[in-house]
Amino acid sequence: MAPFASQIIDTTSVPTYFSSFPVKNSQLEALQTIEDALRVTIQSCTVPGTRERKKAEYRHTNPAGHLFGLCFSTAEKDRLKYVVQFIEFLCIVDDVMEDLPFGEACIEHAILRQALYKKYDGDQYAGLAAGGMKTFLREMRIDLLGQDDPNNKALLKTLDISLHNRDSVDIEFKSLERYIPYRKTNFDYDFVCQLIRWSSTIPLQLAEQEEKIARKYENSIGIIVGLSNDYFSWEMERKQPTDRIRNAVAVLMKEYNLPDKQARSMLKGIIVDEEEKARRLRTDIDANETLSNDLKNYVVALELFAAGYSFWCATSPRYHRPQTEEDLAN
Repeated sequence: MAPFASQIIDTTSVPTYFSSFPVKNSQLEALQTIEDALRVTIQSCTVPGTRERKKAEYRHTNPAGHLFGLCFSTAEKDRLKYVVQFIEFLCIVDDVMEDLPFGEACIEHAILRQALYKKYDGDQYAGLAAGGMKTFLREMRIDLLGQDDPNNKALLKTLDISLHNRDSVDIEFKSLERYIPYRKTNFDYDFVCQLIRWSSTIPLQLAEQEEKIARKYENSIGIIVGLSNDYFSWEMERKQPTDRIRNAVAVLMKEYNLPDKQARSMLKGIIVDEEEKARRLRTDIDANETLSNDLKNYVVALELFAAGYSFWCATSPRYHRPQTEEDLAN
């Protein structure tokens, strides 16, 4: 099944968007699929009136474009709903866990992971925060493993590893070099890459040499999206009541003894430089006639993901008009 039709977005009217990657949006045709999948996920994983429900609903108020239409325009029509459900689930998990002390967050992640194993189906313990998220994830596992696609099992295995590793390091990073691998892990980036492949019917594992090239390109895109999120979310995150701030701006402030505005400007330059590396690598890939269409299609999908995500971050009310404690309390 083909993807929904998508359109190129004119980004020139959005001064906060500094990427040179082209942005596409499939929202016009895909909106009903996106909204239906979102409704099921948010209603299943959050309770009405809670902070988590309010954060989830506010996340999708961006008038410049929908997160999923912008980021996943290469997803097949029949797989887009799963992309929406998985990504929104992980966003809600992030919102819940970042409000917990580190030790409690680790325990709740472990409880969530039980939903990915049949042997725990009789265990109804939902932890202090996992709640409906555990039930929702269990139902997704049953749905996907009931289909005749061996890639579904591999996708869920990658998700399990991601839930195990995310937010599992309780240290203050002293350099951006040491922080970046953690940032990609906490972004669930390995799972996102697998999800992009799976939803676009690209093999989860390419031939050995092509896989090496794909991983190199993935690395650059992972740096771009992880640091772009940090760049745009800094004003929101610096004010959050938490025992750990995980943001590259804070890392650069400490590493170079900089005020936050200078650190944020420095981070922007790092993102632009990494984007140039990715662009050069894509040019080489496109010019190589011996490389498969699967690899080339994957590179396109990753670039569109990075572009769409950066554009969404650059225009999202979530980051530019953050919810206040009063908003979340009322």
